[in-house]
Amino acid sequence: MYYLQNTDELREEIETIDEKIIDLIATRMEIADELAKEKKHSSQEYWDHGKEKEVIERYLKLCEEVSLSEGEAKLIAEVLLRISKDRQKQRYDE
Repeated sequence: MYYLQNTDELREEIETIDEKIIDLIATRMEIADELAKEKKHSSQEYWDHGKEKEVIERYLKLCEEVSLSEGEAKLIAEVLLRISKDRQKQRYDE
């Protein structure tokens, strides 16, 4: 499908996808901010290590379905979780 396009066209597609990825990550972090506020309001800890493991497992399964490696899945999950954890801590402490 992509093999008929030249490098400029492929790069343009990557740029478009990158924009969508960043928009989705921003939305995910906005929701995580609200989650942190709700956790504080309900006297929960700002971070749930059990949920963290569930998220990693979910990423492993999702990435396997699209032929990304286990290492790639863990890396993606770890980066997003690190950002989320830092933001939730900050929002929780406000």
